[in-house]
Amino acid sequence: MKRIKPVIRKEFSHILRDPKSLIIIFVMPILMIFIYGYAISFDLDNIKLGVLDYSKSDISREFIKSFLQNKYFKFVEVKEDEKTPDLFEKKLKRGDISEVMIIPHDFSDKIKEMKSTEVGFIIDGSDSNSANIIYQYNEMITFNFIKRFQDLDNILKIHTKVYFNPEVKSAFFFIPGLVAVLLLMVSALLTSLSISRERESGSIDLIFISPIKSHEIILGKTLAYIFVALMVETLIIVFSRYWFGMPVRGDILTLLAFSLLYIFTGLSLGVLISISAPDQKTAMLITLLVTMLPSIMLSGFIFPLSSLSPVLRGFSNIVPATYFLKIIRGVILKGASVTDFIRDGAILLFMSIILTIISVRKFSKNRDRGT
Repeated sequence: MKRIKPVIRKEFSHILRDPKSLIIIFVMPILMIFIYGYAISFDLDNIKLGVLDYSKSDISREFIKSFLQNKYFKFVEVKEDEKTPDLFEKKLKRGDISEVMIIPHDFSDKIKEMKSTEVGFIIDGSDSNSANIIYQYNEMITFNFIKRFQDLDNILKIHTKVYFNPEVKSAFFFIPGLVAVLLLMVSALLTSLSISRERESGSIDLIFISPIKSHEIILGKTLAYIFVALMVETLIIVFSRYWFGMPVRGDILTLLAFSLLYIFTGLSLGVLISISAPDQKTAMLITLLVTMLPSIMLSGFIFPLSSLSPVLRGFSNIVPATYFLKIIRGVILKGASVTDFIRDGAILLFMSIILTIISVRKFSKNRDRGT
């Protein structure tokens, strides 16, 4: 013990000399406990429901009302003359709705005549967990509705189609999400060490006195890693396609265009962290904290955004993975096109521009101070 005690004291002194890393280490589990314990729920609220009511009868309206009078479903308003199957299919592809209810013309007549009838549901299966939960909600609400008719327990049957992932395979849901999480983390890590590494080695002084302008340095450090990040994405998708049989229904060029925006956002974030962090270790810890935790917990990767508390749902709007998850699942599983994700792409572009501008300004200030 006499020989061990000095080693223990030495290690504790190293720990205490690095309070920033210590704070990050303790902050991460507290945040995870807060998110898991307070904000996350496996129940779905405000499921966006589109309705095609061909019956337009009192009974059909009562049936629709039974869905809308609970916390689970939220009716998506569509003009009456625009209600077509094609419109709702486009909304499913864009993620604007999660389910379509189809009520046949003879719905009311058959129930009054005590004959069997069906109600159709089309569920977005790209999120396999949510699809299973929505199916259970449909069964429960339909059963409660039909109970009001005596001796008609089996008269109303549910016919369900699951789009985009008919077998409801979890792998097809998680793999595109994993691409989004890893791509942001890898992109940010690639650049988060660049300037902090040069600051530690002392070569940052050579950059400061060089004739290259600050924005050229930042862009050069950012653009150099785009190819590496794209290779990581390609490797995951190709492996998943041929090993797990994951379908790729959309245009690869569409996915490439949005991936470049997303990668540039991650690289810009990494550069900002690198400029702000005093050393490489701190830069790496901060990168993991601000990329992995929000991307996994607050982007829709595992838990639907509707299950988050309003505060964390608002915070998810500044997480880049929130937008790319919607894009990559839409392109790969649904075959969606560029026009379906103009808004999401514009937000990613805006994020990358803002992060780059902040990085350039902060780097210029450090350059003027020589630090």
